Amino acid sequence: MITFCKSTQTITYKGHSWECRDAFFEGQNEAGEDRYSLPIGTYTASAETPPCDNGPGYGTFYIETGDSRERDIHGGGSALPEPYADRQGWYPTLGCLRMQNIDGQELSYFMIDDGNEIKLEVIA
Repeated sequence: MITFCKSTQTITYKGHSWECRDAFFEGQNEAGEDRYSLPIGTYTASAETPPCDNGPGYGTFYIETGDSRERDIHGGGSALPEPYADRQGWYPTLGCLRMQNIDGQELSYFMIDDGNEIKLEVIA
């Protein structure tokens, strides 16, 4: 199981731990709902095979969480100078979780090697 801890801003899997942030821009989404990060709960996550390119806002990896509002895990950052760099820096999202590209790629490869439908638990 993958665990994201909101209080420590870390994601862990199989004895590995990486920084992962849930900072987001306040406001409303296109449906008029208030923005907030991925809620506490359990999800089924799957990763695209990295490196992938879904645009600078998403970086070099993408992990779907199965969240109904599509709050997923990715890298990048559209306002960052080098959103595809291994360590691109930090920039808030619209509700997703963000990791450094190199760390998210590593997590993605672990997930794919383990069957790519991995439980994700978000805890306080």
